[in-house]
Amino acid sequence: VVGYQVRFDDCSSEDTAIKYMTDGCLLRQILADPLLNKYSIIILDEAHERSLSTDILFGLLKKLFLEKKPLGRKQDMKLVVMSATLEVDKLSEFFGHCSVLHIPGRNYPVQEIFCNLIGPRNTGTSAYVTEAIKVTLNIHLNEPRGDILVFLTGQIEIEKACDLLFQKAESIDYRYEVQDSSVEGLLILPLYGSMSTDQQKRIFLPAPTGIRKCVVSTNIAATSLTIEGVRYVVDSGFVKQLNHNPRVGLDILEVVPISKSEATQRTGRAGRTSSGKSYRLYSQEFWEQCMPDHTVPEIKRTSLTAVILTLKCLSVHDVIRFPYLDCPEERLILEALKQLYQCDAIDRRGHVTRLGEFLVQFPLPPNLTCAIIKAASFDCEDLLLPIAAMLSVENVFIRPG
Repeated sequence: VVGYQVRFDDCSSEDTAIKYMTDGCLLRQILADPLLNKYSIIILDEAHERSLSTDILFGLLKKLFLEKKPLGRKQDMKLVVMSATLEVDKLSEFFGHCSVLHIPGRNYPVQEIFCNLIGPRNTGTSAYVTEAIKVTLNIHLNEPRGDILVFLTGQIEIEKACDLLFQKAESIDYRYEVQDSSVEGLLILPLYGSMSTDQQKRIFLPAPTGIRKCVVSTNIAATSLTIEGVRYVVDSGFVKQLNHNPRVGLDILEVVPISKSEATQRTGRAGRTSSGKSYRLYSQEFWEQCMPDHTVPEIKRTSLTAVILTLKCLSVHDVIRFPYLDCPEERLILEALKQLYQCDAIDRRGHVTRLGEFLVQFPLPPNLTCAIIKAASFDCEDLLLPIAAMLSVENVFIRPG
C-alpha cells in the first residue's frame, strides 16, 4: 500500500496507494505522463529548500491547474505545498491566491545563544570547524544530560570533527570534569548523505544509559529528519551550496553562510522533545550582514541546461516566459539554450532532437551525458565513465566503517 521511489530504487507497484519520492523522480514521471494521471493528490514537502526540481514542478503544476479540464485527465488533482519557513504570501499569489493553512507547531522553548566566535571576516575560512568542536565539548562538560546535534558542511569536515571529538572525549575524567554526574560518556556519530542506510540508522538508536549522544551532521538533519533526545544544537552558520561556475562549465559545491530561515530550522531541532539551547557560533553582526533572509533558489545559482531540456521535452517551447516562481536571468536561459545547441540536443529552431530526447533520460548534466555518448562512439567509454562518476559526487573516497 505504501511505497517509495528514489534514484536507482523503486519500491512500489500498481497496488501502491501512497508513494513517497524525491522531487527529481516526480519531474521525470512528468516526462512520461505530463498530466500525472496516476495521482489525485500531490504533496510537496520542505518546499522552502527551493531545489531546481521543486521550482520547475511549481511551474508545471501551475500550468496544469490553469487548464480547467485537461484533456485526458479523468479526475481533479489537489496540490498541497508544505514548509515551516516558506514565503507564504509569495507562493499563495503564484498559485492564484490559494488558501493558506497555518498549523501551530509543538516545539518546546529554545534559548538562542550567539557565541560571537565567527564574524563577517571569517566568511572565507574554516575556523567554524575548530570552534564547533570547542563549543560541543563545553556543552558536554557543563550542561545537563541531553543529546547534541552539530551542524557542519560536508563529509570531510564531519569525519575530521568526529576524530578530534573522540580524541578529546577519551581524555575526560568524568569524576571531576563533568558537571552532571549522570553523564558518563560521549557517543559520537557522523551523518551525511553518502552514508549507507544502515550507518544512518545508528543515529536514531538511543544511546546506552549514562551516555550522551553527539550527532555531527550536514544540513540533512535540519529538515529531513528528527533525532529524538536532542536538547543542544551547535550551529556553525555555514552550508555547502551548489553554485554554477561558468569558467569550468560545471556546478560546484561551495561553502556559504546559511540563511536566517535555515538558522531558524536548525534552532528548532533542539526543541522537539523538551526545552533546549541553540549555540550559534556566529555573532549578531554576522547574522545581520552575511546571512540572507531566505535561501537563494537553486534556479538562480545553478546551470539551467538540464531544466531547459526537460521543459523542451515537455513541449514548453517559450522557456523564457515559463511561469517560474523566481525567474532566472534571461542571459542564463540563453546560455543554457546555446549549450544545448552545441550538444546537438536542440536544433536551430529550438526543437528537441532525437539525441536531446535520449540525453534527458540520463540523471546527469546534458554536456556530461553527451560526452559519454561521444566516448562510446569512439569506443573509449571506459576512460570517460569514471570521470563522469567522479564529477557527479561530492567526495570520490568512501571511508569504511
